[in-house]
Amino acid sequence: MDKNIELYERAQSLIQDERAALKSGDFNRLEALYEEKHELLKQIEAQADTLTRSQLEALSASSRGNERLLDAAQRGLRAVARRLSETRRAAEHLDTYTDEGKRKDLGPVRTSFERRA
Repeated sequence: MDKNIELYERAQSLIQDERAALKSGDFNRLEALYEEKHELLKQIEAQADTLTRSQLEALSASSRGNERLLDAAQRGLRAVARRLSETRRAAEHLDTYTDEGKRKDLGPVRTSFERRA
């Protein structure tokens, strides 16, 4: 029974650490926690019926909460990458619209500024 409580408490602690890392954007910590989580799951699987049903349900609920945070972080990172790409393109290309309302790329922006030594 002590092993049961120890595994449950370690799992809950790991899930809480994961939540804190997700909220703070500490992706290096998340990577380390992933390895710890994987090892802990191996230990739990090796000891069949180690945790009670209520403990498993509590861990599952906590994990689902972290999964939602991870999904939100991934969406945020994709949005940032997309915005950076749009900004880079806007700085490098000049787009305009034709009289039919279609976008037309006029190519790279050329500056007329000349530098002289």
